[in-house]
Amino acid sequence: MKKAIKNQKNWWAIGVILIAVFSLLAIQARSGDVIVGYDTFFHFNRIYETAMQFQTGRFSYFMANFGYCQSGQIVNAVYGPYMAYLLGLLLFLTHSWVNFQLVSAFILLFSAGIGAYLLFRRLKINYYLATAGAILFLSQNFITYWLTSTAFLDWGSMMLPFAVLVGLDLLSGSAKQIHVSLALVVAILIEMHILSAVITVLLLILFFLVGVYRSQAKGAYLQKIGLNVGLTLLLTANYFAAFFDVFGHNHLIAPFRVQSLQSGGMQLVDQTLMQGGVGFVFIIIITAQIIFILFNLNRSNPNVMLTTIGLFFFGLSSEYFPWDQIGKHVPIFRDFLQFPSRFYAVAALLLLTGFLLSINQFMQQVRFPVVKNIYLAGVGLLALTAVLIGMGNVQHQLTNNWQAHNLAPQAGVYAQHLLPYGYYPKQVSNEGIRRDFQGPDLGAPLRDSIRANTDYLPNHTHFRQPRDLQSQYKKQITYNESQFVKHPQHGGKVLIQWDSPQSRLTMIPLVAYHDTQLNLNGQPLKNYQLSQIGGIYVPAQAGKNRLLVSYQAPMYVKLAIFVSLMSWLGLAVYLIYQGFKRLINGKTRPKIMLK
Repeated sequence: MKKAIKNQKNWWAIGVILIAVFSLLAIQARSGDVIVGYDTFFHFNRIYETAMQFQTGRFSYFMANFGYCQSGQIVNAVYGPYMAYLLGLLLFLTHSWVNFQLVSAFILLFSAGIGAYLLFRRLKINYYLATAGAILFLSQNFITYWLTSTAFLDWGSMMLPFAVLVGLDLLSGSAKQIHVSLALVVAILIEMHILSAVITVLLLILFFLVGVYRSQAKGAYLQKIGLNVGLTLLLTANYFAAFFDVFGHNHLIAPFRVQSLQSGGMQLVDQTLMQGGVGFVFIIIITAQIIFILFNLNRSNPNVMLTTIGLFFFGLSSEYFPWDQIGKHVPIFRDFLQFPSRFYAVAALLLLTGFLLSINQFMQQVRFPVVKNIYLAGVGLLALTAVLIGMGNVQHQLTNNWQAHNLAPQAGVYAQHLLPYGYYPKQVSNEGIRRDFQGPDLGAPLRDSIRANTDYLPNHTHFRQPRDLQSQYKKQITYNESQFVKHPQHGGKVLIQWDSPQSRLTMIPLVAYHDTQLNLNGQPLKNYQLSQIGGIYVPAQAGKNRLLVSYQAPMYVKLAIFVSLMSWLGLAVYLIYQGFKRLINGKTRPKIMLK
């Protein structure tokens, strides 16, 4: 470890990666504007919720008492809970949506670049090639999409290099190579983005199967895997307990079901902000690597292995894979996966790794420095082109947000069909939202949007989704708030106050779940009506009314959250201790490569 820290080539690589990262961020930093994409308001509400909990000290693990129109909607508990709190803390510390976007994007891009660099150096790839490869990886849409559309899948893509590093340990077949890093990577992904976790686990299973086959001590190898699985379950007990509680006791509105899975697959030539375009940079890389593997008789086993798995995932991500036929027989793919292009990040990283291994091999075999320089220049040119394309995508989205027209701003390149008022009231102007995003009131731009975030709402119909879902949400939640005052309380509760001209059944702009408890005017309310999307009807009295709403999670959920937090604390102490121990002793774990 000491040697790695003292190695000037590593510091040079970090400096170049930082230049690439700052280049991608420079356009937005110079503009001073927030970039609004298709997922921005959904995730900004999640993040605003936890930021306000830090600001007020009134924490609510389940109910949204600040975001999502203070509707009590459950999102964070079943969607990357710890990541939501980390990003909320970042927003709380930066005090600005613009600063938050820039700092969070820096963390994501830099982490992706460093992870890729570590992976390439683990495989003994030349320092220059490893650096260029890291820049190629961090510049792709599946990473930069966080900048242009606030897509959470990009955080999962950022973790892929670390997952492949763990996969190399699995490939060795040696129990000594299996470390708590396996549990750590999977647990982080579960706490971050469950679909990314599922895709990454699929990747690790392929590495695991090869490792089991190669292992000379299968019992010890499987035991280490089992211990990591157990540790993962302890670390993520909060997620699985909450998921079982919420989904097990409620019929929820399903995610939107795509009509065609195949149309969400990767296209070769579509160069847009969407994740559906491979782009010519990676077309060159993938084509070259396939040629290298087919005609290079001296190819290494790791290269063949990584390229084969990469092509497998590339096939899954492609529009040419028969996803529509699969979707007809397994409809859950149309709900949960939705876009097969989500497999592409895995394919791209593995094929890029194989490509760099091939270039590295050829550079070692040629005798003439001019040929080596040509190889280096070619890879460097690809990296530079990738950065320029990424910068162009950022500029395109900024223009699309704030300069393309004077109507209320669109929510990204996917929402043109909703213009002009699909997301905003008619009185809200483009410049008004722009000022709100730049202002100190973090909730102001979220109140400008009337987009109905219906994910994980209760569903009290026999339909897969209630009819006129968006209209119901706006009528019952968004436009039903003027007469009500909501006060988030300690313990995750929210107090709602209003004046009623007479005794009558009143729709409250808040949703109730199985474990929701109501106290109306000092008395527990057991019998109440719910709308199709969980909106609460209560018998209001004439005059002032007070409704206290809380979510009483079962004891096993509270216990699971405690176990999870203690497990993370214990793991952090262990890793810090091991890190100092290695730093002092100058030792690292032995690296066993697949030959």
